Amino acid sequence: MNNILITGAAGFLGSKYTEFFSKMHNVYALDINLEKLLSLKKKIKSINIFKIYIKNEAQIKKLFIKLKKKKVFINILVNNAAINSVPNKKKNSITLKKWNKEIGVGLTGSFLMIKYFGQEMVKKKQGRIINIGSDLSVIAPNQDIYKNAFFDFVKPITYSVIKHGLLGMTKYYASLYADKNVNVNMLSPGPIYNNQEKIFVKELVKFIPKKRMGNHQELLSALDFLIDKDNTYMTGQNLIIDGGRTTV
Repeated sequence: MNNILITGAAGFLGSKYTEFFSKMHNVYALDINLEKLLSLKKKIKSINIFKIYIKNEAQIKKLFIKLKKKKVFINILVNNAAINSVPNKKKNSITLKKWNKEIGVGLTGSFLMIKYFGQEMVKKKQGRIINIGSDLSVIAPNQDIYKNAFFDFVKPITYSVIKHGLLGMTKYYASLYADKNVNVNMLSPGPIYNNQEKIFVKELVKFIPKKRMGNHQELLSALDFLIDKDNTYMTGQNLIIDGGRTTV
């Protein structure tokens, strides 16, 4: 049975990943939102929850030491935590404070998790790291979607930078750890339906060949594939599940 650590585990997709993996594996769920974590624990009693601010190295190190003392080896790490900046009317609205916070969670947090838990995988010569990306890891936001749906709003820069950066991080560590039996890959969902406003969905699906948004269930089989014990030769790849959006 695998020991799977998931960051951002109490969020919309993180909670779906946690529930899915908990059916067959030991899951360690990390999030900054304790209330949501407790709610998740109430629903999925078998999981282990930890309130962690993902950009705080001291907190991550403390958790790493705690699990190691309990002889818990995290052999699968899912870097899911991120802040998705909402569209804003002001085209240059992002402040340096906001930039640092979002980059800290989405990029620095993933780096820190790999620094501790990835290095332990290297020592033991086994493990899987899955970074959760986005279709915006390979394309830029189509600002016309936000302009038409939200009356001249724009999608801020941070999310694109984070997801493109995660792809670079994925390739870097995949190459670095390739001979250590540690595979590093990225799962990049396209737009996933979560009760978004109808006008936004209408504008968005114009750019998706499947003519619909995705469902979170469609991501789970991809995750299962990435952790499959027989999937031993795939590393450094970006598995994009987007209804064909990035192909046109």
